[in-house]
Amino acid sequence: MTDLLKKLKLLAFLKTELEISKHDFISRLRTTVDEGETGMFAEAFDAFSSSKNEYKGHVGFDGFKIKRRRRFFDMNMNLAIAKGSYIQHGDKLLIDTEINGFRGMMIPFYIGLIIVYAIIFIAFLSVDNIEGNMDYMAIPFIIIHAVFMGGIPYLMMRRSVSRMKHELEREFFFLTK
Repeated sequence: MTDLLKKLKLLAFLKTELEISKHDFISRLRTTVDEGETGMFAEAFDAFSSSKNEYKGHVGFDGFKIKRRRRFFDMNMNLAIAKGSYIQHGDKLLIDTEINGFRGMMIPFYIGLIIVYAIIFIAFLSVDNIEGNMDYMAIPFIIIHAVFMGGIPYLMMRRSVSRMKHELEREFFFLTK
């Protein structure tokens, strides 16, 4: 599954090397992350929070799991979750981060999408052509519609991974200053 997500660019890895102590980095990261759940249903009320922090999740001594907080009128779908660990080597801190944009809730969506469009496609092929109607002309439009219905969520997940990777690179750099 991991290889498939990498090929689809829904899973990215970020290795960062910073000149900061582990303790200082964790304390600075905790100031930018609100403690909370990162699940799919936990983000329903994110927009109502009055916190100024950009991220929500858990930051511990062994690692972190964060996601970007949802805001009012924010058109960017923040689907990616970043999980990371840090290792201190001398005066440098190595941060290994895995950014995953694929959520388990998308599996039933894509299964349902395949079933619905398969039923529609089979229905169009099995209906008798009464009075010479051109019902077959609708099949290309249904295929185009299916591509958009499956492709748009995929592109949103892919974009959230690349955006989260860029934002974390920037955030980690600014935490050292």
